[in-house]
Amino acid sequence: MDHTDFDPSTPDPNRGERLGVWRLQRPLCEVPSGQWWRAQHAMSQQPALVLVYARSADAGAVLLRVAQAEGQPWTHPDIAWPLDSGLTGDGRPYVVMPMLDGEPLLQAIANTSLRRRIDWVLQLCELLLLAQARGLALVELDPSLLWVGPQQQLRLHALALVRADAQALRLGSLQGQVSEAAQPFHCPVSLQGTPGGAQAQVYSVGMLMCLLVNGRLPNDALPAATTTVQALTQWVSLTPTARAALDGLLRDSVQADPALRPADLGELGNAIEAWLEQTGASAGTGAGVLAAAPVESEPEPESEAEPSPLTVPAAPPQAAASTPAARPTSQGWVIALLFVAALAAAA
Repeated sequence: MDHTDFDPSTPDPNRGERLGVWRLQRPLCEVPSGQWWRAQHAMSQQPALVLVYARSADAGAVLLRVAQAEGQPWTHPDIAWPLDSGLTGDGRPYVVMPMLDGEPLLQAIANTSLRRRIDWVLQLCELLLLAQARGLALVELDPSLLWVGPQQQLRLHALALVRADAQALRLGSLQGQVSEAAQPFHCPVSLQGTPGGAQAQVYSVGMLMCLLVNGRLPNDALPAATTTVQALTQWVSLTPTARAALDGLLRDSVQADPALRPADLGELGNAIEAWLEQTGASAGTGAGVLAAAPVESEPEPESEAEPSPLTVPAAPPQAAASTPAARPTSQGWVIALLFVAALAAAA
């Protein structure tokens, strides 16, 4: 994806460089916050993942999040808690995470279907609802901390998952800070530095869904031409009803007025699940179910029954998604114009 903002004036760390008791072994990839590294404990040889931030301005937010996350009792196979943190020699923060198999989400989506991307959003809703049941809430959503596991499951580096009933730690000027990569996802009416309420988390997850579907955040400049063509190709492969319903999901989840958003992540997740079911994709999050999901190009079974409606009032769904061969030929010129627009953007 192209929604990144790296600081070109900041030198990258080097292989073998020591960060506290951790030695950097090899770089993995760049993300909006900085760069992921594989590292090893200098004494115990314990492997770990290290996110070295690109901006020293993020130091306050990162150190505050690590302090808030200490001592969390909840364990989950797809949630990792920070092991260590500190500052590089030039004042940039870094955070050490347990070794997780997989790759960063923003790298995994390069050749991923639209339905798979939306299913990852559904999985994030489920992870955050599980955390909510244990009294935890998300302070900020940084897409750099989201990974995809070997079974295509979403994984969360829980740097910003804190007790929902806890006040922000009062650490002087650190209070209320939000890391730069998380700021576009932060609900504008939510108090910075405190656990977000139900609708504030809907806004953050909705912004992530916009990024995964469109390759950019709302009101951002268009992404690179390759991303535009890829997103357009997948978008026009949907039926008009499915496109309208998905557009309604994106629009409603990031409404400026909280009253116009889904009430909570449960309601948003139900709407996403209904959309996945009505477009012929599996809505489950298990690896086996995902692997068994039908390929988008295969014909889908016809159905005369009217499916249950989505909870998106702006775009009530109709019958199950039809195959491209079954669409009216009068829509061909619309698709052709969209592709011409994409190629113009690429030029």
